Amino acid sequence: MKIQRPNIKLNKTWLMLIAAIVLALLTTWLTLQYLTQKEQSIEAEVKARSQQGKGASIAVVVPIKSLPAGALLEESLVAAREVPADFTYDDTITVAQFDAIKGQVLIRGVERGKPLRKSDVQEMFSDFSGTLKAGQRAMTVNVDEINSVSHMIEPGNLVDLMLILPGGGEGSSNQTVVPFLEQVKVLATGQKITHDDPASQGNAERRKVSYSNFTLEVTPAQAARLTLATELGKLRAVLRNENDKQSVYFDTVNANNLLEEIRERERQSAATRPRSTSGAYVEYFIGGKGSNEAVAPAINVPMASPMMPQAGIDAASVIAPAQAALPQNLTDLVKLSLGNTAAPKSPK
Repeated sequence: MKIQRPNIKLNKTWLMLIAAIVLALLTTWLTLQYLTQKEQSIEAEVKARSQQGKGASIAVVVPIKSLPAGALLEESLVAAREVPADFTYDDTITVAQFDAIKGQVLIRGVERGKPLRKSDVQEMFSDFSGTLKAGQRAMTVNVDEINSVSHMIEPGNLVDLMLILPGGGEGSSNQTVVPFLEQVKVLATGQKITHDDPASQGNAERRKVSYSNFTLEVTPAQAARLTLATELGKLRAVLRNENDKQSVYFDTVNANNLLEEIRERERQSAATRPRSTSGAYVEYFIGGKGSNEAVAPAINVPMASPMMPQAGIDAASVIAPAQAALPQNLTDLVKLSLGNTAAPKSPK
């Protein structure tokens, strides 16, 4: 039996339409592939150009959203970002270092996309002793408003300690001040162990915090000296710049050398002060005819104080009366000397 093929007539219009659709889809797919490859090529070229002259790049840790102070660092909150190594700080946290600081708390807010720094985080410990370094001790001393620089000393600041020792007698004049310890780190003020962020609150709000003691970071030997010093006298804390590492040495200060220093300044001031000509004398020698005779008697005649001529006044009119007041002959000189030496008459 012969099988006959069905006689199907295709519409040429539909065939052309289907072919056009297939070609359009194929063209669209090829165009997308081309654009994707072109985009990747351009990105690689831009990245290569950006790296020229900037050295190697480094992968740092950045938050994917702005994090407030007190937030715990978790992997879900951060991402890696490639930045030029020359644009990073020494304490910038890299991707390789993140495991060591994971779980720590932020002590200041960090904006989205900005690299995290080690100074932004603080490790969480079960107690305060975990913050101490090996070989260091914490010791608390009492302070007041004056000794704490009006409560403006913050944890992390460096202070110098002066020891005020009482003298043998009564009175503050017998006290002696000696340099005791310098560059001592303040671990806590009261129960506060973190430094305030100036950007998070104003100065007026910061000054409301008060405390009555310091917790200082000292060595065991310094702790023993500090214990004895608190029994012998009073301590005075002096705030210093954290970047100032220079040691300062000076002699002890007491009432005697303090007063001597004041007297020395007064002597130097008197030596450089211009001398006043008021009360000066003119010395007159009477008689004397030769060098072999005895020294002739002398009379000191007071000289009037010089007056500086004011603006618009002739100097000759001021100097002339002063010259006229001087004795012009021997008779006037004797009368003037007798008048100066005569004893005053007692009233009747």
